Amino acid sequence: MQEARRRGLDRDDSIRDKTQRYKEQLVLDELLKDKLQTKVELTQEELSAYYESHASELLDPFKVNVSIMLLPNVYAAKDLEMQINRGGSFAKFAQRYSIDEKTKGSGGDLGPYRKGLVLPEVDDVIHTLKPGMVSAPIKTDNGYYLVMLTPLDEAIIQADLATQERLRQELLAEKRRKRFQDVIADIRNNASVRFAEASRYITEDTGAR
Repeated sequence: MQEARRRGLDRDDSIRDKTQRYKEQLVLDELLKDKLQTKVELTQEELSAYYESHASELLDPFKVNVSIMLLPNVYAAKDLEMQINRGGSFAKFAQRYSIDEKTKGSGGDLGPYRKGLVLPEVDDVIHTLKPGMVSAPIKTDNGYYLVMLTPLDEAIIQADLATQERLRQELLAEKRRKRFQDVIADIRNNASVRFAEASRYITEDTGAR
């Protein structure tokens, strides 16, 4: 160091500029590190909104499987309701008697419940049922529906939980990126003030050591 001073390198403008830039970068790095130490967390409101925006990827909170059959009149519907309550197979009756060509082949199975899956008047009744129950006949413009709910397969539920966690991690990473970008923008927009602040931070931190 003494040799460098003897040769006047400490007065060389290019070296002094490099030293200054290095010092500025150092203090800004320390400031950035300090400001990013605060843990980024998600609020329940943020998470719920993100889940809502990805609703097509998730199960509805009302986690049940829905089966339906459509009958031409209330008498047929009441008769089948009675037989199912006595132990008859909803799926077999749906395959044999349902006039809904789209669902009868699958025994009326519509899969996991989701909004918009069925007509509004049928949807209203679904939320009054418990798994294993068959509804009373539901009158619609198309005919009379019977609805039955069954528990979802555990594998489907676990897959949904895995999807929820993936979405949570996506949102957390997005929030971290935004936090980093905001801090960088703040430092750039207030460079002189931040540099003075960072210099004091380093000076105080160094003194404390």
